Amino acid sequence: MSVAASGAAAPLAPPRHGARRVRAGVWLPLAFLAAGLGYPLFLLVANAFNVGDPQALPPTEYGSANFVSLLEHLDWIGNTLLVSISATILAMAIGIVLAWILYRTTVPGQRVFEVLIAIPYPLGPLVGALAWSALGSPREGLLNQLFTGLTGIAEPLFNIYSVPGIIFVMAIFEAPVAVLMIGAAMQHMDSALEESSTVFGAGKLRTALRVTLPLMLPAILSAALFLFTSMMGAFAIPTMLGTNARFYVATTAIYVMFQSYPPNYPLAAAIGVVLVAITALAVWLSARVLKSRTHAIIFGRNYRPRRLNMRGWTPVLLAFECAYVLVSLVLPLGVLLLASLQKSGGLSWMLSDWTLNNFHYVLIDFPTTRQAIGNSLLLGIGTGTLGVAVATTIAWMVHRSQSAGRQLLEQATMLPQAFPRLIFAFGFMWMVMSLPIRLYGTLYAVLLAYIIVFLPLAYRGMSGVVVQIDRSLEEAARISGAHWGRMMRTVTLPLLRAGLLANWVLLFMISVREVSASLFLSGPGTQVLGPAIFSFWDSGGLPRVSALAVVQAVIILIALAVVRRLARARPGL
Repeated sequence: MSVAASGAAAPLAPPRHGARRVRAGVWLPLAFLAAGLGYPLFLLVANAFNVGDPQALPPTEYGSANFVSLLEHLDWIGNTLLVSISATILAMAIGIVLAWILYRTTVPGQRVFEVLIAIPYPLGPLVGALAWSALGSPREGLLNQLFTGLTGIAEPLFNIYSVPGIIFVMAIFEAPVAVLMIGAAMQHMDSALEESSTVFGAGKLRTALRVTLPLMLPAILSAALFLFTSMMGAFAIPTMLGTNARFYVATTAIYVMFQSYPPNYPLAAAIGVVLVAITALAVWLSARVLKSRTHAIIFGRNYRPRRLNMRGWTPVLLAFECAYVLVSLVLPLGVLLLASLQKSGGLSWMLSDWTLNNFHYVLIDFPTTRQAIGNSLLLGIGTGTLGVAVATTIAWMVHRSQSAGRQLLEQATMLPQAFPRLIFAFGFMWMVMSLPIRLYGTLYAVLLAYIIVFLPLAYRGMSGVVVQIDRSLEEAARISGAHWGRMMRTVTLPLLRAGLLANWVLLFMISVREVSASLFLSGPGTQVLGPAIFSFWDSGGLPRVSALAVVQAVIILIALAVVRRLARARPGL
Protein backbone atom coordinates (compact mmCIF):
# COMPACT_ATOMS: atom_id res chain seq x y z
CA MET A 1 0.00 0.00 0.00
CA SER A 2 1.42 3.41 -0.98
CA VAL A 3 1.87 6.28 1.41
CA ALA A 4 -0.75 8.31 -0.43
CA ALA A 5 -3.23 5.48 -0.26
CA SER A 6 -2.60 4.88 3.39
CA GLY A 7 -3.10 8.55 4.14
CA ALA A 8 -6.55 8.42 2.52
CA ALA A 9 -7.57 5.16 4.14
CA ALA A 10 -10.35 5.09 6.68
CA PRO A 11 -9.21 5.08 10.32
CA LEU A 12 -8.39 1.66 11.61
CA ALA A 13 -11.22 0.41 13.76
CA PRO A 14 -10.32 -1.88 16.63
CA PRO A 15 -11.61 -5.44 16.49
CA ARG A 16 -14.39 -6.48 18.79
CA HIS A 17 -12.20 -8.54 21.07
CA GLY A 18 -10.03 -5.44 21.67
CA ALA A 19 -12.88 -2.95 22.07
CA ARG A 20 -12.88 -3.11 25.85
CA ARG A 21 -9.14 -2.48 25.97
CA VAL A 22 -9.51 0.51 23.65
CA ARG A 23 -12.35 2.03 25.67
CA ALA A 24 -10.36 1.48 28.87
CA GLY A 25 -7.32 3.04 27.21
CA VAL A 26 -9.34 6.23 26.68
CA TRP A 27 -11.33 6.50 29.89
CA LEU A 28 -8.71 5.34 32.38
CA PRO A 29 -6.26 8.16 31.46
CA LEU A 30 -9.20 10.59 31.58
CA ALA A 31 -10.07 9.42 35.07
CA PHE A 32 -6.40 9.69 36.12
CA LEU A 33 -6.17 13.28 34.82
CA ALA A 34 -9.51 14.25 36.34
CA ALA A 35 -8.36 13.06 39.75
CA GLY A 36 -4.76 14.25 39.50
CA LEU A 37 -5.56 17.68 38.07
CA GLY A 38 -9.18 18.42 38.87
CA TYR A 39 -9.10 17.61 42.59
CA PRO A 40 -5.97 19.72 43.35
CA LEU A 41 -7.57 22.62 41.46
CA PHE A 42 -10.77 22.21 43.46
CA LEU A 43 -8.83 22.23 46.74
CA LEU A 44 -6.84 25.27 45.61
CA VAL A 45 -10.03 27.22 44.87
CA ALA A 46 -11.71 26.00 48.08
CA ASN A 47 -8.77 27.11 50.22
CA ALA A 48 -8.64 30.47 48.44
CA PHE A 49 -12.14 31.15 49.88
CA ASN A 50 -11.30 29.69 53.30
CA VAL A 51 -11.89 32.26 56.05
CA GLY A 52 -11.99 29.78 58.93
CA ASP A 53 -9.34 27.39 60.23
CA PRO A 54 -6.45 27.65 57.70
CA GLN A 55 -5.50 24.03 58.39
CA ALA A 56 -8.98 22.61 57.67
CA LEU A 57 -9.26 20.31 54.64
CA PRO A 58 -11.77 20.95 53.20
CA PRO A 59 -12.57 24.39 54.68
CA THR A 60 -15.53 24.86 56.97
CA GLU A 61 -16.08 28.61 56.47
CA TYR A 62 -16.05 30.44 53.17
CA GLY A 63 -15.70 34.08 52.17
CA SER A 64 -13.81 36.53 49.96
CA ALA A 65 -11.54 38.01 52.64
CA ASN A 66 -8.39 36.48 51.15
CA PHE A 67 -8.96 38.19 47.81
CA VAL A 68 -9.67 41.46 49.61
CA SER A 69 -6.36 41.07 51.46
CA LEU A 70 -4.65 40.38 48.16
CA LEU A 71 -5.61 43.86 46.99
CA GLU A 72 -3.00 45.17 49.45
CA HIS A 73 -0.31 43.15 47.64
CA LEU A 74 -1.09 43.77 44.00
CA ASP A 75 2.62 44.49 43.48
CA TRP A 76 3.22 40.71 43.72
CA ILE A 77 0.90 40.12 40.75
CA GLY A 78 2.24 43.17 38.94
CA ASN A 79 5.85 42.03 39.36
CA THR A 80 4.91 38.54 38.13
CA LEU A 81 3.28 39.95 35.01
CA LEU A 82 6.20 42.31 34.42
CA VAL A 83 8.89 39.64 34.43
CA SER A 84 6.71 37.00 32.72
CA ILE A 85 5.65 39.19 29.80
CA SER A 86 9.08 40.82 29.40
CA ALA A 87 11.00 37.53 29.63
CA THR A 88 8.56 35.86 27.22
CA ILE A 89 9.04 38.63 24.65
CA LEU A 90 12.84 38.48 24.99
CA ALA A 91 12.94 34.67 24.88
CA MET A 92 10.66 34.62 21.84
CA ALA A 93 12.81 37.19 20.04
CA ILE A 94 15.93 35.10 20.73
CA GLY A 95 14.16 31.87 19.80
CA ILE A 96 12.71 33.18 16.53
CA VAL A 97 16.06 34.54 15.38
CA LEU A 98 17.94 31.35 16.34
CA ALA A 99 15.33 29.09 14.71
CA TRP A 100 15.43 31.18 11.53
CA ILE A 101 19.23 31.05 11.43
CA LEU A 102 19.31 27.29 12.04
CA TYR A 103 16.55 26.18 9.68
CA ARG A 104 16.06 28.88 7.04
CA THR A 105 19.59 30.12 6.26
CA THR A 106 22.86 28.63 5.05
CA VAL A 107 24.81 29.79 8.12
CA PRO A 108 27.27 26.93 8.83
CA GLY A 109 27.33 24.70 11.92
CA GLN A 110 23.66 23.77 12.11
CA ARG A 111 24.16 20.35 13.73
CA VAL A 112 26.60 21.65 16.33
CA PHE A 113 24.48 24.67 17.26
CA GLU A 114 21.30 22.58 17.43
CA VAL A 115 22.85 20.65 20.32
CA LEU A 116 24.55 23.60 22.03
CA ILE A 117 21.43 25.78 21.89
CA ALA A 118 19.24 22.99 23.30
CA ILE A 119 21.39 22.23 26.37
CA PRO A 120 20.49 25.27 28.57
CA TYR A 121 16.84 24.19 28.86
CA PRO A 122 17.44 20.79 30.53
CA LEU A 123 20.11 22.40 32.73
CA GLY A 124 17.27 24.46 34.16
CA PRO A 125 16.65 27.90 35.65
CA LEU A 126 18.10 26.95 39.04
CA VAL A 127 21.53 26.35 37.52
CA GLY A 128 21.10 29.55 35.52
CA ALA A 129 20.26 31.64 38.56
CA LEU A 130 23.13 30.21 40.59
CA ALA A 131 25.64 30.66 37.78
CA TRP A 132 24.66 34.21 36.91
CA SER A 133 24.65 35.24 40.57
CA ALA A 134 28.34 34.24 40.55
CA LEU A 135 28.91 36.01 37.22
CA GLY A 136 26.93 39.21 37.69
CA SER A 137 26.94 39.98 41.40
CA PRO A 138 27.78 43.72 41.76
CA ARG A 139 30.75 43.19 44.09
CA GLU A 140 31.91 39.59 43.72
CA GLY A 141 30.65 38.68 40.25
CA LEU A 142 33.38 37.29 38.02
CA LEU A 143 32.48 39.48 35.04
CA ASN A 144 32.36 42.63 37.16
CA GLN A 145 35.75 41.73 38.71
CA LEU A 146 37.24 41.29 35.24
CA PHE A 147 35.72 44.59 34.13
CA THR A 148 37.16 46.44 37.13
CA GLY A 149 40.55 44.79 36.67
CA LEU A 150 40.73 45.73 32.97
CA THR A 151 39.35 49.28 33.19
CA GLY A 152 40.02 50.36 36.78
CA ILE A 153 36.40 51.51 37.06
CA ALA A 154 34.99 50.68 40.48
CA GLU A 155 31.34 50.76 39.39
CA PRO A 156 30.08 47.31 38.32
CA LEU A 157 29.41 46.68 34.65
CA PHE A 158 25.94 45.34 35.47
CA ASN A 159 23.88 44.12 38.43
CA ILE A 160 22.22 40.74 37.97
CA TYR A 161 20.23 41.31 41.19
CA SER A 162 17.75 43.53 39.40
CA VAL A 163 14.57 43.28 37.35
CA PRO A 164 16.47 43.42 34.02
CA GLY A 165 18.82 40.73 35.37
CA ILE A 166 15.90 38.46 36.29
CA ILE A 167 14.31 38.94 32.87
CA PHE A 168 17.61 38.27 31.09
CA VAL A 169 18.36 35.00 32.91
CA MET A 170 14.78 33.73 32.58
CA ALA A 171 14.80 34.47 28.85
CA ILE A 172 18.10 32.84 27.92
CA PHE A 173 17.30 29.60 29.74
CA GLU A 174 13.76 29.29 28.29
CA ALA A 175 14.59 30.37 24.72
CA PRO A 176 15.55 26.80 23.60
CA VAL A 177 11.86 25.82 23.89
CA ALA A 178 10.96 28.52 21.39
CA VAL A 179 13.75 27.37 19.08
CA LEU A 180 12.47 23.78 19.22
CA MET A 181 8.78 24.58 18.64
CA ILE A 182 9.26 27.27 15.98
CA GLY A 183 12.12 25.41 14.30
CA ALA A 184 9.94 22.32 13.85
CA ALA A 185 7.39 24.40 11.94
CA MET A 186 10.06 26.15 9.87
CA GLN A 187 11.52 22.84 8.73
CA HIS A 188 8.15 21.76 7.31
CA MET A 189 7.17 25.08 5.73
CA ASP A 190 6.78 25.30 1.95
CA SER A 191 9.33 27.89 0.79
CA ALA A 192 7.32 28.79 -2.36
CA LEU A 193 5.76 31.80 -0.63
CA GLU A 194 9.17 33.13 0.39
CA GLU A 195 10.46 32.58 -3.14
CA SER A 196 7.49 34.48 -4.56
CA SER A 197 8.25 37.38 -2.24
CA THR A 198 11.84 37.43 -3.45
CA VAL A 199 10.72 37.34 -7.10
CA PHE A 200 8.62 40.46 -6.53
CA GLY A 201 11.67 42.31 -5.23
CA ALA A 202 11.45 41.94 -1.44
CA GLY A 203 14.76 41.57 0.37
CA LYS A 204 15.64 38.74 2.73
CA LEU A 205 14.86 40.73 5.88
CA ARG A 206 11.54 42.02 4.55
CA THR A 207 10.59 38.52 3.40
CA ALA A 208 11.36 37.14 6.85
CA LEU A 209 9.27 39.84 8.57
CA ARG A 210 6.35 39.98 6.12
CA VAL A 211 6.09 36.36 4.98
CA THR A 212 7.93 33.90 7.25
CA LEU A 213 6.84 35.33 10.61
CA PRO A 214 3.10 35.55 9.77
CA LEU A 215 3.16 31.96 8.48
CA MET A 216 4.80 30.88 11.72
CA LEU A 217 2.09 32.51 13.87
CA PRO A 218 0.60 29.21 15.21
CA ALA A 219 4.01 27.92 16.28
CA ILE A 220 4.98 31.34 17.66
CA LEU A 221 1.78 31.64 19.71
CA SER A 222 2.12 28.07 21.00
CA ALA A 223 5.71 28.71 22.06
CA ALA A 224 4.82 32.08 23.61
CA LEU A 225 1.95 30.52 25.56
CA PHE A 226 4.20 27.71 26.82
CA LEU A 227 6.90 30.20 27.89
CA PHE A 228 4.45 32.63 29.50
CA THR A 229 2.84 29.86 31.55
CA SER A 230 6.24 28.55 32.60
CA MET A 231 7.45 32.01 33.60
CA MET A 232 4.27 32.81 35.53
CA GLY A 233 5.17 29.90 37.78
CA ALA A 234 8.92 30.56 37.80
CA PHE A 235 10.39 30.36 41.27
CA ALA A 236 14.15 29.79 41.33
CA ILE A 237 15.33 32.76 39.26
CA PRO A 238 13.04 35.47 40.76
CA THR A 239 13.74 34.21 44.28
CA MET A 240 17.52 33.84 43.98
CA LEU A 241 18.06 37.05 42.01
CA GLY A 242 15.24 39.22 43.35
CA THR A 243 15.56 38.75 47.12
CA ASN A 244 18.51 41.14 47.48
CA ALA A 245 16.59 43.83 45.60
CA ARG A 246 13.42 43.11 47.65
CA PHE A 247 11.65 42.25 44.42
CA TYR A 248 8.95 39.67 45.10
CA VAL A 249 6.79 37.82 42.61
CA ALA A 250 3.73 35.69 43.33
CA THR A 251 5.62 32.40 43.61
CA THR A 252 8.10 33.93 46.07
CA ALA A 253 5.19 35.20 48.17
CA ILE A 254 3.54 31.77 48.13
CA TYR A 255 6.76 30.13 49.28
CA VAL A 256 7.22 32.69 52.10
CA MET A 257 3.63 32.14 53.28
CA PHE A 258 4.13 28.40 53.18
CA GLN A 259 7.33 28.63 55.27
CA SER A 260 6.05 31.19 57.77
CA TYR A 261 4.62 30.23 61.15
CA PRO A 262 1.74 29.80 61.17
CA PRO A 263 1.56 29.28 57.40
CA ASN A 264 -1.00 31.42 55.59
CA TYR A 265 -2.39 28.80 53.21
CA PRO A 266 -5.61 30.64 52.25
CA LEU A 267 -3.87 33.82 51.05
CA ALA A 268 -1.29 31.73 49.19
CA ALA A 269 -4.14 29.82 47.54
CA ALA A 270 -5.81 33.07 46.53
CA ILE A 271 -2.62 34.15 44.77
CA GLY A 272 -2.50 30.77 43.04
CA VAL A 273 -6.09 31.11 41.81
CA VAL A 274 -5.29 34.54 40.34
CA LEU A 275 -2.27 33.12 38.48
CA VAL A 276 -4.35 30.22 37.12
CA ALA A 277 -7.01 32.71 35.96
CA ILE A 278 -4.39 34.80 34.15
CA THR A 279 -2.91 31.76 32.37
CA ALA A 280 -6.41 30.56 31.44
CA LEU A 281 -7.09 33.97 29.92
CA ALA A 282 -3.85 33.73 27.93
CA VAL A 283 -4.88 30.30 26.62
CA TRP A 284 -8.28 31.64 25.58
CA LEU A 285 -6.82 34.67 23.79
CA SER A 286 -4.32 32.48 21.96
CA ALA A 287 -7.09 30.14 20.80
CA ARG A 288 -9.17 33.12 19.60
CA VAL A 289 -6.31 34.51 17.52
CA LEU A 290 -5.60 31.15 15.87
CA LYS A 291 -9.28 30.44 15.24
CA SER A 292 -9.82 33.70 13.38
CA ARG A 293 -7.15 33.07 10.73
CA THR A 294 -5.95 30.38 8.33
CA HIS A 295 -2.31 29.33 8.68
CA ALA A 296 -1.73 26.53 6.17
CA ILE A 297 2.02 26.20 5.56
CA ILE A 298 2.36 22.55 4.44
CA PHE A 299 0.94 21.44 1.13
CA GLY A 300 0.38 18.02 -0.44
CA ARG A 301 3.53 17.73 -2.54
CA ASN A 302 7.13 16.77 -1.97
CA TYR A 303 9.60 19.63 -1.62
CA ARG A 304 12.88 20.51 -0.04
CA PRO A 305 12.79 23.89 1.71
CA ARG A 306 15.30 26.21 0.09
CA ARG A 307 17.61 27.96 2.54
CA LEU A 308 18.56 31.61 2.20
CA ASN A 309 22.18 32.46 1.41
CA MET A 310 22.86 35.39 3.75
CA ARG A 311 26.22 36.24 2.14
CA GLY A 312 27.66 39.24 4.04
CA TRP A 313 25.28 38.73 6.97
CA THR A 314 26.59 35.23 7.65
CA PRO A 315 29.36 36.31 10.11
CA VAL A 316 26.86 38.48 12.01
CA LEU A 317 24.33 35.67 12.34
CA LEU A 318 27.04 33.19 13.30
CA ALA A 319 28.24 35.65 15.95
CA PHE A 320 24.68 35.84 17.33
CA GLU A 321 24.58 32.06 17.74
CA CYS A 322 27.98 32.06 19.42
CA ALA A 323 26.95 34.89 21.76
CA TYR A 324 23.87 32.97 22.87
CA VAL A 325 25.88 29.80 23.52
CA LEU A 326 28.41 31.88 25.45
CA VAL A 327 25.92 33.52 27.84
CA SER A 328 23.61 30.52 28.26
CA LEU A 329 26.06 27.62 28.39
CA VAL A 330 29.80 28.35 28.38
CA LEU A 331 29.90 31.11 31.01
CA PRO A 332 27.36 29.49 33.41
CA LEU A 333 28.99 26.04 33.37
CA GLY A 334 32.46 27.57 33.46
CA VAL A 335 31.80 29.72 36.52
CA LEU A 336 30.05 26.88 38.37
CA LEU A 337 32.99 24.58 37.74
CA LEU A 338 35.41 27.28 38.89
CA ALA A 339 33.35 28.01 42.02
CA SER A 340 33.04 24.30 42.87
CA LEU A 341 36.85 24.00 43.04
CA GLN A 342 37.36 26.87 45.50
CA LYS A 343 38.57 26.40 49.07
CA SER A 344 36.74 29.55 50.18
CA GLY A 345 33.78 31.62 49.03
CA GLY A 346 35.72 33.82 46.61
CA LEU A 347 36.66 33.03 43.01
CA SER A 348 40.37 32.50 42.51
CA TRP A 349 42.31 31.39 39.41
CA MET A 350 45.26 30.17 41.51
CA LEU A 351 45.63 26.37 41.48
CA SER A 352 46.76 26.51 45.12
CA ASP A 353 43.27 27.75 46.03
CA TRP A 354 41.54 24.84 44.31
CA THR A 355 40.29 21.62 45.88
CA LEU A 356 38.05 18.62 45.16
CA ASN A 357 36.79 18.47 48.74
CA ASN A 358 33.50 20.14 47.80
CA PHE A 359 32.62 17.25 45.50
CA HIS A 360 33.67 14.75 48.18
CA TYR A 361 31.39 16.55 50.63
CA VAL A 362 28.23 16.59 48.48
CA LEU A 363 28.75 13.09 47.07
CA ILE A 364 29.96 11.22 50.16
CA ASP A 365 30.16 13.17 53.42
CA PHE A 366 26.80 14.95 53.54
CA PRO A 367 23.91 12.44 53.67
CA THR A 368 21.21 14.92 52.55
CA THR A 369 22.83 15.74 49.22
CA ARG A 370 23.84 12.12 48.67
CA GLN A 371 20.23 11.08 49.24
CA ALA A 372 18.96 13.88 46.98
CA ILE A 373 21.14 12.64 44.11
CA GLY A 374 19.88 9.07 44.52
CA ASN A 375 16.25 10.15 44.83
CA SER A 376 16.50 12.36 41.74
CA LEU A 377 17.91 9.48 39.71
CA LEU A 378 15.07 7.22 40.87
CA LEU A 379 12.50 9.90 40.05
CA GLY A 380 14.09 10.49 36.65
CA ILE A 381 13.88 6.80 35.82
CA GLY A 382 10.33 6.50 37.15
CA THR A 383 9.08 9.66 35.46
CA GLY A 384 10.67 8.70 32.16
CA THR A 385 9.28 5.16 32.24
CA LEU A 386 5.74 5.83 33.50
CA GLY A 387 5.40 9.20 31.77
CA VAL A 388 6.34 7.78 28.37
CA ALA A 389 4.08 4.75 28.92
CA VAL A 390 1.07 6.97 29.72
CA ALA A 391 1.86 9.43 26.92
CA THR A 392 2.28 6.63 24.36
CA THR A 393 -1.02 5.04 25.37
CA ILE A 394 -2.82 8.38 25.07
CA ALA A 395 -1.18 9.21 21.73
CA TRP A 396 -2.13 5.84 20.27
CA MET A 397 -5.71 6.09 21.52
CA VAL A 398 -6.13 9.63 20.19
CA HIS A 399 -4.70 8.92 16.73
CA ARG A 400 -5.64 5.27 16.20
CA SER A 401 -8.83 4.41 18.07
CA GLN A 402 -12.39 5.38 17.17
CA SER A 403 -13.55 5.41 20.77
CA ALA A 404 -15.74 8.29 21.91
CA GLY A 405 -13.87 10.64 24.18
CA ARG A 406 -10.52 10.59 22.43
CA GLN A 407 -10.69 14.33 21.62
CA LEU A 408 -11.61 15.09 25.21
CA LEU A 409 -8.67 12.92 26.27
CA GLU A 410 -6.29 14.96 24.11
CA GLN A 411 -7.57 18.24 25.54
CA ALA A 412 -7.32 16.94 29.11
CA THR A 413 -3.77 15.73 28.45
CA MET A 414 -2.68 19.24 27.46
CA LEU A 415 -4.41 20.95 30.43
CA PRO A 416 -1.45 20.72 32.86
CA GLN A 417 0.48 22.98 30.47
CA ALA A 418 -1.89 25.82 31.41
CA PHE A 419 -1.10 25.59 35.14
CA PRO A 420 2.06 27.08 36.66
CA ARG A 421 3.97 24.19 38.20
CA LEU A 422 4.41 25.73 41.63
CA ILE A 423 0.66 26.42 41.84
CA PHE A 424 -0.16 22.89 40.76
CA ALA A 425 2.26 21.49 43.35
CA PHE A 426 0.58 23.62 46.00
CA GLY A 427 -2.85 22.15 45.21
CA PHE A 428 -1.42 18.66 44.74
CA MET A 429 0.10 18.88 48.22
CA TRP A 430 -3.36 19.40 49.71
CA MET A 431 -4.71 16.49 47.71
CA VAL A 432 -2.11 14.00 48.98
CA MET A 433 -2.53 15.32 52.53
CA SER A 434 -6.29 14.64 52.35
CA LEU A 435 -5.94 11.07 51.08
CA PRO A 436 -6.54 8.19 53.53
CA ILE A 437 -3.15 6.69 52.62
CA ARG A 438 0.11 8.40 53.52
CA LEU A 439 1.65 9.91 50.39
CA TYR A 440 2.77 13.33 51.58
CA GLY A 441 6.51 13.51 52.02
CA THR A 442 7.15 10.38 49.94
CA LEU A 443 8.76 9.95 46.54
CA TYR A 444 5.48 8.53 45.23
CA ALA A 445 3.81 11.93 45.64
CA VAL A 446 6.63 13.67 43.76
CA LEU A 447 6.54 11.00 41.05
CA LEU A 448 2.78 11.42 40.50
CA ALA A 449 3.18 15.20 40.32
CA TYR A 450 6.02 14.90 37.80
CA ILE A 451 4.02 12.56 35.57
CA ILE A 452 1.08 14.97 35.47
CA VAL A 453 3.01 18.21 34.89
CA PHE A 454 5.31 16.69 32.24
CA LEU A 455 2.56 14.73 30.46
CA PRO A 456 1.81 17.47 27.86
CA LEU A 457 5.49 17.54 26.86
CA ALA A 458 5.68 13.74 26.61
CA TYR A 459 2.39 13.59 24.69
CA ARG A 460 3.62 16.17 22.15
CA GLY A 461 6.71 14.06 21.49
CA MET A 462 4.95 10.70 21.26
CA SER A 463 2.03 12.07 19.24
CA GLY A 464 4.44 13.30 16.59
CA VAL A 465 5.97 9.82 16.37
CA VAL A 466 2.66 7.90 16.30
CA VAL A 467 1.21 9.88 13.39
CA GLN A 468 4.32 9.11 11.31
CA ILE A 469 3.69 5.34 11.42
CA ASP A 470 1.80 4.13 8.35
CA ARG A 471 -1.50 2.52 9.34
CA SER A 472 -0.99 -0.14 6.66
CA LEU A 473 1.66 -1.82 8.81
CA GLU A 474 -0.82 -2.33 11.63
CA GLU A 475 -3.50 -3.36 9.14
CA ALA A 476 -1.18 -6.05 7.78
CA ALA A 477 -0.69 -7.44 11.29
CA ARG A 478 -4.47 -7.51 11.84
CA ILE A 479 -5.08 -9.26 8.49
CA SER A 480 -2.45 -11.84 9.45
CA GLY A 481 -4.51 -12.68 12.53
CA ALA A 482 -2.54 -10.85 15.22
CA HIS A 483 -4.67 -9.72 18.16
CA TRP A 484 -4.38 -6.17 19.55
CA GLY A 485 -1.74 -7.03 22.16
CA ARG A 486 0.48 -8.91 19.74
CA MET A 487 0.17 -6.16 17.13
CA MET A 488 1.30 -3.57 19.69
CA ARG A 489 4.19 -5.78 20.87
CA THR A 490 5.49 -6.87 17.47
CA VAL A 491 4.68 -3.93 15.16
CA THR A 492 3.77 -0.65 16.87
CA LEU A 493 6.20 -0.60 19.80
CA PRO A 494 9.28 -1.58 17.72
CA LEU A 495 8.46 1.24 15.31
CA LEU A 496 8.07 3.61 18.26
CA ARG A 497 11.38 2.56 19.85
CA ALA A 498 13.33 5.62 18.73
CA GLY A 499 10.65 8.05 19.89
CA LEU A 500 10.20 6.19 23.17
CA LEU A 501 13.90 6.50 23.97
CA ALA A 502 14.15 10.16 22.98
CA ASN A 503 11.15 11.16 25.08
CA TRP A 504 12.30 8.98 27.98
CA VAL A 505 15.61 10.84 28.08
CA LEU A 506 13.82 14.20 27.83
CA LEU A 507 11.57 13.40 30.80
CA PHE A 508 14.55 12.06 32.75
CA MET A 509 16.52 15.28 32.22
CA ILE A 510 13.78 17.75 33.09
CA SER A 511 12.67 15.76 36.15
CA VAL A 512 16.23 15.69 37.50
CA ARG A 513 16.43 19.50 37.34
CA GLU A 514 12.83 20.30 38.38
CA VAL A 515 12.31 22.56 41.41
CA SER A 516 8.80 24.02 41.46
CA ALA A 517 6.82 20.77 41.18
CA SER A 518 8.71 19.14 44.07
CA LEU A 519 9.29 22.10 46.38
CA PHE A 520 6.20 21.46 48.53
CA LEU A 521 6.08 17.68 48.10
CA SER A 522 9.54 16.42 49.07
CA GLY A 523 10.02 15.77 52.77
CA PRO A 524 13.11 15.65 55.02
CA GLY A 525 13.81 12.05 54.09
CA THR A 526 12.90 12.40 50.42
CA GLN A 527 14.99 15.35 49.27
CA VAL A 528 15.57 15.73 45.53
CA LEU A 529 18.23 17.71 43.71
CA GLY A 530 16.28 20.85 42.79
CA PRO A 531 15.01 21.77 46.27
CA ALA A 532 18.29 20.53 47.78
CA ILE A 533 20.32 22.94 45.64
CA PHE A 534 17.93 25.74 46.54
CA SER A 535 18.25 24.98 50.27
CA PHE A 536 22.01 24.60 49.97
CA TRP A 537 22.25 27.97 48.21
CA ASP A 538 20.75 29.58 51.30
CA SER A 539 23.08 27.88 53.80
CA GLY A 540 25.88 25.86 52.23
CA GLY A 541 28.09 28.50 50.62
CA LEU A 542 28.95 29.03 46.96
CA PRO A 543 31.65 26.31 46.53
CA ARG A 544 29.52 23.46 47.87
CA VAL A 545 26.26 24.47 46.19
CA SER A 546 28.20 24.91 42.94
CA ALA A 547 29.61 21.41 43.31
CA LEU A 548 26.09 20.03 43.72
CA ALA A 549 24.90 22.01 40.70
CA VAL A 550 27.82 20.66 38.65
CA VAL A 551 26.85 17.10 39.65
CA GLN A 552 23.30 17.76 38.45
CA ALA A 553 24.59 19.24 35.19
CA VAL A 554 26.86 16.22 34.61
CA ILE A 555 23.94 13.81 35.09
CA ILE A 556 21.88 15.75 32.53
CA LEU A 557 24.75 16.04 30.05
CA ILE A 558 25.47 12.31 30.29
CA ALA A 559 21.81 11.57 29.51
CA LEU A 560 21.95 13.95 26.56
CA ALA A 561 25.18 12.39 25.29
CA VAL A 562 23.66 8.90 25.49
CA VAL A 563 20.66 9.82 23.36
CA ARG A 564 22.87 11.63 20.83
CA ARG A 565 25.11 8.58 20.57
CA LEU A 566 22.10 6.33 20.05
CA ALA A 567 20.80 8.79 17.46
CA ARG A 568 24.00 8.36 15.43
CA ALA A 569 23.80 4.59 15.79
CA ARG A 570 20.11 4.59 14.76
CA PRO A 571 19.36 7.27 12.18
CA GLY A 572 15.65 7.08 12.92
CA LEU A 573 16.11 8.43 16.42
